[in-house]
Amino acid sequence: MENSSVLVIGIGAVGSAFLENSIGFFKKVGVFDGDIISKNNLSNQPFYRDCDLALPTSKVSFALKKIGTLDTATEYKAYERYFTRSDFEIMKDYDLILDFTDNIKSRLIINEGCVKMGKQGVFVSLNEKEGLLYFYRKGACFNCILRNSAGHIKEGCESITSAPEKDFLEFLTQNIFEFYSDKTDGGKIKIFSLKTKKVLSSAIKQDPECEVCVKHVTNKVGNEFLQICSSGIKFSYGKEVDLNRLSSLLNGSKLYGEHLLFNNENKSILISAEGDFLFTGYTKDEAESLLSFCIS
Repeated sequence: MENSSVLVIGIGAVGSAFLENSIGFFKKVGVFDGDIISKNNLSNQPFYRDCDLALPTSKVSFALKKIGTLDTATEYKAYERYFTRSDFEIMKDYDLILDFTDNIKSRLIINEGCVKMGKQGVFVSLNEKEGLLYFYRKGACFNCILRNSAGHIKEGCESITSAPEKDFLEFLTQNIFEFYSDKTDGGKIKIFSLKTKKVLSSAIKQDPECEVCVKHVTNKVGNEFLQICSSGIKFSYGKEVDLNRLSSLLNGSKLYGEHLLFNNENKSILISAEGDFLFTGYTKDEAESLLSFCIS
């Protein structure tokens, strides 16, 4: 795969571990994530333990600086924001899409992008009991699974309290490589038991009523969407914002380069110039109210 390119979306516990374990495997790697490294990340994301938390540091900038010193042969491309529909065109520049996000809404957007752009992708989830990989290459898409899951699909990597185990990372990397080499079919799910190390494999049939891969109807999830995940509540505005204007609205907030940080007792709002918001300690209603205040 040394001549291939991959777009990694989400570099939390699993995504960052994959990046570190696949150094030198690809010719080009794009990295998407709008998160800032926080103290809460360090228990299950050891990749970031060397980060100085005194100033806001994006996961993407830290990751590419750390990996870039170890791998000078690979071209790394930074996308310091959350992935939205406006980023579909970027998928054209990559051979394989890897989804390591931690919420269903993001997965649906990425899935739609893979279908529309004709890109093969691997959707990765991990909880305390098992890891799940879904392989898309035309045919049945992630939305087909969701339509028939009766609400049982879990939110990405939200329940992880420790770093991914070596056995799972080896399983993950091997299966991604096998899929890209056409040794694994699209439309297949593989479930890896963290306890027994056994793998359950199942084929998924295309849902004839699927809005995405059959009817090609735009999913109802828009660019401007709230994501409730382990980091807090995220919002992607889909366009740049004026941090100086927002700083004047949020008394006591501080500018750190391309980010604005507002602390309110045990709550905080982190806003990037790209238009990504991260609310920590706020309820969904509070976040929505503050968003209306900030972007009205």
